[in-house]
Amino acid sequence: MFALSVQANALQQRAEAMRDGAAPADAEVSLFSPRLLAEFYAERGYRNAWDDQRAGSLLKLARASREDGFDPEDFHADAVAHVIETGQLQAASEAQRAIADLLLSDALLRYVHHFRFGKYNPRHINPGSIFVEKADAEALKVDMELALATPDLVEELTAVLPNPPFYRHLKLGYQRYLEIADRGTWQDIPGGTNLSLGMQDQRVPLIREHLAVIDGYQSATPVDPEQYDADLVAAIKGFQQRSGLSQDGVVGPNTLRALNQPIDDRLLTIRANLERMRWLYNELPPDYLFVDVAAFRLHLFRDHQEVWTTRVITGTFDDQTPMFRDEMEHIVFNPTWSVPASIQKKMRGVSSRYKVIDRRTGRRVSGVNASNYKRYRIVQPAGPSNALGRVKFMFPNGHAIYLHDTPSRHLFARAVRTYSHGCVRVKDPLTLAQQVLNQPSWDQSTINRVVKRGKTRYVRLDEHLPVLLYYLTAFADEQGRVGFRRDVYKRDKRLFAALERPADTDRIAFVEPESEPESAAVTQPVTPSQPVAIVGEEGLSENSLGDDDAATISQALPPAQQLGTRQGTPSISILSLDEEGRFADPPVAVEGSAIDLQATLPPVLNFNASGSRDLVPGMSMLLPAMAADAADPVSSLLVPWPPES
Repeated sequence: MFALSVQANALQQRAEAMRDGAAPADAEVSLFSPRLLAEFYAERGYRNAWDDQRAGSLLKLARASREDGFDPEDFHADAVAHVIETGQLQAASEAQRAIADLLLSDALLRYVHHFRFGKYNPRHINPGSIFVEKADAEALKVDMELALATPDLVEELTAVLPNPPFYRHLKLGYQRYLEIADRGTWQDIPGGTNLSLGMQDQRVPLIREHLAVIDGYQSATPVDPEQYDADLVAAIKGFQQRSGLSQDGVVGPNTLRALNQPIDDRLLTIRANLERMRWLYNELPPDYLFVDVAAFRLHLFRDHQEVWTTRVITGTFDDQTPMFRDEMEHIVFNPTWSVPASIQKKMRGVSSRYKVIDRRTGRRVSGVNASNYKRYRIVQPAGPSNALGRVKFMFPNGHAIYLHDTPSRHLFARAVRTYSHGCVRVKDPLTLAQQVLNQPSWDQSTINRVVKRGKTRYVRLDEHLPVLLYYLTAFADEQGRVGFRRDVYKRDKRLFAALERPADTDRIAFVEPESEPESAAVTQPVTPSQPVAIVGEEGLSENSLGDDDAATISQALPPAQQLGTRQGTPSISILSLDEEGRFADPPVAVEGSAIDLQATLPPVLNFNASGSRDLVPGMSMLLPAMAADAADPVSSLLVPWPPES
């Protein structure tokens, strides 16, 4: 009993010193998060967490992590082995036992963090193009406790850590390339004449060998080993498809270059993409949309099985489609399109097919400087030539990105499809609508009738559907056959460099102690005579507010979470928005009522429980939080913004 008490004190002394983020001076390794480890030990009463059996299980995990693209030393493999071999967990010195326990816990923390959220913070690698959630400190501590609740950490962590099929498949491909590298027998295929069906060439056996190794190709015994026969042509077409090449079955310079890519280069590319996958796959439900940006394809998964796929068009190099994850909430048939500020600022004249709306009055105008996006909003009505086509798919986010149809159908025939301003254009959008709605009442004939009517219609999904926009330059099928894609956004190089440095520790988010809420009241209250909002020319309907590229928020405050009222007016919640239509990061939330808010607030939007509201760059909008069928109790407050000079 005395020994346990002394050891608890040894751990407690170090843990308490770590609360402010400083590692103990006698720690044998650099601790990943001293604060999290301090909380971990405090919550378990400063009890020792490890014994030799659990330590051995941890060592097995660390060594096996090579198959996921990690270095076992990411998890202190050699130091863990030394702890076990020298019996440090049973050392006479309680201080030495505490040091060993901390080392093992740090290795476990790194393991659950890296496998659940990724080793690196992508904001440091490709800032402005990749957006991920924080690593939840509480979830990490739960993972650690669950793992330590059983002597077999391998079994427990295999069960609780993310491992979706697309990750498993690429990991299988990585293992195949590791085996090739370990054998060291890779031989390049010599150059020569382009090979097509029926040709004889002494390089054919080597081509078969390459495909057998990297694709698992198994051919029937050829009548002539040096003949480029139909079976091998079919295998080459599959390889070309996975490599983003023209699927003509001809072994030309591009196909030969892909076949001869150095194994070390392939391993590095796969490692990088395994890391990318880890950035978005945490707590992924079985149904989701997977947009493969670099391959220009969209995949729909039900119960983690692909049920449908189609081609897509993604952003140009200058307007890259970002990598992030969100949830689809609704579909808009026959949408209007508000020209985004990035396009409008370059415009001079406006076709009669567009409407120009004065942001100050909400009225349609003509003969004005259309490039003044702060003063005017340009709207393209719904119709067959609308830039968004017949349908758009909304997953409200701060990047102004969504999926939509397009009238420019010919671009889908091209191999490299980077033509949009960042949003994702879908080749078969009406089929996607049917697949996403997934209801007997929304069959293809019903969808066709709605589109034919030409009126804008919003349809909410019964259940939100996760949307993952991944930028992957390596992907694998269920057999582990890896396809490599062109790095169209030139993002690989920075990630390759990051793989050589220590892990990022700044992604962990802690639960901070609660503080007294700040009052949302302001020193100069707004009166009805002071400008607080813009009203569309047709009143407060969803359509009159416009469908804007800037962003859309849909039902962000459910009725059960309304904020209450003050001074007899509905309360509101506000997100700040910059002049380009991007959310502030992080959003600024303000609670209060319309008459309590200053006219000098930054561009904002209120969202209510009745449906979606589209944000317009450079404008402010305050709307009451009310039910869909309620009368508007504050219409007298809705007057032009900003104040007239």
